Amino acid sequence: MITGFNGILSVTVFLPALAALLIWLVAKSDRQVRLIAVTAGLCDLVLAAVVFALFNKGDGADRFQFVDRIDWINTDTFNASYLLPWRGLRPPLVLLTGLLGFCALLASFHIQTRIKEYFVWLLVLQTAVMGVFTSLDLLLFFLFWELELIPMYMLISVWGSGKKEYSAMKFLIFTILGSAAMLVALVGIFLSGI
Repeated sequence: MITGFNGILSVTVFLPALAALLIWLVAKSDRQVRLIAVTAGLCDLVLAAVVFALFNKGDGADRFQFVDRIDWINTDTFNASYLLPWRGLRPPLVLLTGLLGFCALLASFHIQTRIKEYFVWLLVLQTAVMGVFTSLDLLLFFLFWELELIPMYMLISVWGSGKKEYSAMKFLIFTILGSAAMLVALVGIFLSGI
């Protein structure tokens, strides 16, 4: 059984969401919005790099490291945990997400309309992607996966180019169909008792 709560993975995952909340509640000017967003993106990248560097790639690489686990649904028939372990492909994917998230924040300085909303959605998206790459529990993975849909739809439909509304709707339809198939598979796994 995987146990423990290190906290560093949770901070890495939820730091962009906390920055988004801070932007939404506190930031008064476009400069403050950009400053908070880029600072949070840089801190998230540094955290991801530190955890990546501390990851034991040698003899202990086959064990979970930096585990964050909280049991949140415990019944006789169903168990789900907030479970973020560090192993396998997770370290490079989280590092890559931190790097690309920071680059996306820097590349977004040309945005001139609805700046606060743009950076909030971009930071929420980064949290969702980090959550997808770190979660081990299938229900938590599914929740983070679904969380990605909202900011992606908003970013495409509001700040996209060309046929942005059409593209956003098409994206939403395809991802909802994929999510429905994933949900059916998860229910099947649950019912089979695997």
